Amino acid sequence: MKATSSQRGAILIMVLWFLAIATIIVATLASETRLSAQVVLYNKMGLQTWNDSLQALHAAQIELLINRMPDPPGEEEIKPLSERKHKRYRFNGQVLELAYPVPNTVKVRIYDHAGKINIHRLTKQRLRQLLEKRIGQNPDKMSALEDSWNDWLDSDDMKRVNGAEKDYYETLPTPYEPRNSKIETVEELLLIKGFDEVFNGVNMDSAFTVYGNTFGVNPNFATREALMLLPGLDSATVDILLKKRRKKEFKSHNDLNEFIEPEQLTELRTWINFSSSNFYTIALQANPEALEESETEEENDQNDEPEQDSAQPVAQAENQGAYMVTVQPKGYNQLPQILMVNPYGVLPDTRHEQISSDDEDDEDDEWRF
Repeated sequence: MKATSSQRGAILIMVLWFLAIATIIVATLASETRLSAQVVLYNKMGLQTWNDSLQALHAAQIELLINRMPDPPGEEEIKPLSERKHKRYRFNGQVLELAYPVPNTVKVRIYDHAGKINIHRLTKQRLRQLLEKRIGQNPDKMSALEDSWNDWLDSDDMKRVNGAEKDYYETLPTPYEPRNSKIETVEELLLIKGFDEVFNGVNMDSAFTVYGNTFGVNPNFATREALMLLPGLDSATVDILLKKRRKKEFKSHNDLNEFIEPEQLTELRTWINFSSSNFYTIALQANPEALEESETEEENDQNDEPEQDSAQPVAQAENQGAYMVTVQPKGYNQLPQILMVNPYGVLPDTRHEQISSDDEDDEDDEWRF
């Protein structure tokens, strides 16, 4: 019995529908397989990056211990004593090469807290100088800020004339109570009435510290954020200081006379010291170039395709995020004590690192003339 034309048409339509559905199913399975492979790849990369970060953290902690030890006999630098730089001065935030190798997917920086402003050592006069650098000569605003500062630190709930106590902070959209004791973290400074406006845009972790008992900022360790808050310094002078310390160790105020005007140095003098601290922040920064190379190699291995050269590689912006760990060494035979961990830290300003040595020499010549 022969099929009619209508029957043949129905069969053809059914076949076409079957092929279409089969194609969709195959495409969906292929897409899910590809997605699963990418998830596995990124999970693997994430675990590898975390493992690399832990390895780098331990190497940095050991580096702090090594730098507390005297050099072995016969390994002294072949330089006059006056020209030697103390090995601790490497802990100024520059990218370090450590005694123990670390994976190239991680950059290690160490910041000595002697390069930051110690909040606990701010006297009334120093606090006023710090605030004046930000708000200028404004007696009314200064009085309110000082009263709010004192109300936050004192142990009672009695409000000063222009200050703020519990009754004020509890009316805020997100209510909280004043510390009524000494500040425990640098971010807490922004909780004091008016201080969030004064320090708006400042990377607080880079500028301030609550660790250590000494006051003053060591210019050999100082972050740009801390220097920019100090009386007597402007942006141009700070840039020159950060560039010059690459080659020269500042040992006294006389070394600063070379590029800081006398009236500036008069304001700055009481804010500077040349000691180190026993508190450090280790910053572990992902190396985008190494991560990209690793990712490309993994993808090429999966796809089994040769790597294609790019005639115009895309320049990658400097990644300012970092895993930051604040530590305190307490001997030679144990790792430093961990005081704080900030997985989402932000590096201090590193713009001075982008200046090449040639550009630096040219600017120094311009300064001298």
